[in-house]
Amino acid sequence: MAAPAHAQSGDLTAGEFLKFLKFRPNEERWQLVEGVAMMMSPPTYVHQVIAFNLNYLLLGAFERKDLDLLAVSDAGVRMRSMPDYLPRPDVVVVPGIAEYRSYAERFLLVAEVLSPSNTKSLIARKLRFYKSHVHNLYCLIIDSRRTRIEVHARANDWKPLLLESPSDALELPEFGLRCAVGDLYRRTPLDPAGSTRKGRPRSP
Repeated sequence: MAAPAHAQSGDLTAGEFLKFLKFRPNEERWQLVEGVAMMMSPPTYVHQVIAFNLNYLLLGAFERKDLDLLAVSDAGVRMRSMPDYLPRPDVVVVPGIAEYRSYAERFLLVAEVLSPSNTKSLIARKLRFYKSHVHNLYCLIIDSRRTRIEVHARANDWKPLLLESPSDALELPEFGLRCAVGDLYRRTPLDPAGSTRKGRPRSP
């Protein structure tokens, strides 16, 4: 999640927020969190590569396990029961094939890649929303400035598991994924094998 650049305060609903977006330039990225519309700054290259690496690893795991799932980047999620939220995680896992929509109403995993100026309050509010979705299994909070991943799993009553070593194992058994934490940081300054690595992230 890139850092918020501007915020429109208020008590917006999802419908009001979507109407507001119709009058904004297409290149702007906005999300709605507790009724507040927030415009997001463009993500750094490191931020985007980390999200790509996770997306790539998930898609490989789905294919090996023959799961009818998709991992998509920079997509919105929504719940009718919480109409003042329309967040945009960096990676979302959704069932089935791609649809012609911008917001998924059923999702199984969300991942946020942090920027330095993200506030703990904003992350906490978004986590509260993600965890309340009945189908969601995981929330991943991935740091972009150091090797650090928080894994919030429904199967663990949402208690966060902290992974800080590149050799730590990130395990998402429902999706058939087991990889090293360092695999999410390949081709970034945090790559445990160095910045000269060639090729894509490995899938075990």
